[in-house]
Amino acid sequence: MSKNDFRVTVLSVPDRENLIAEISYKGKGWVEISAEVPNEFVVAFCNKEGSTYWEFSYEEAMEVLQEAKNRLAKFQRTPEEQAEYDAQRKKTGNWKPTPEERADYEAKMEAQRKKYYD
Repeated sequence: MSKNDFRVTVLSVPDRENLIAEISYKGKGWVEISAEVPNEFVVAFCNKEGSTYWEFSYEEAMEVLQEAKNRLAKFQRTPEEQAEYDAQRKKTGNWKPTPEERADYEAKMEAQRKKYYD
């Protein structure tokens, strides 16, 4: 077992509003760190099939967990940014786009998908 066996990935998943940091060990999911409440980090340990578990030295595991938290923290909003974001969401929460606005939005999203995924 070495630190090179771990991989930390920050990503967006469909069932979460904010980004998560996922840690895998030898290609298998191990830990997920999220911050659905800004700057309140939650760790979820994945349960390996067969009711077995992995054991890691505390120091190594904490080092990898800290790396994941640090990477995820780079994407967190400051309290001021969060307040601005919350105000904007509240302001647009009941937005009912016109067909033209919806078409414009969908065109922008398609351009983003092509830019990043094609």
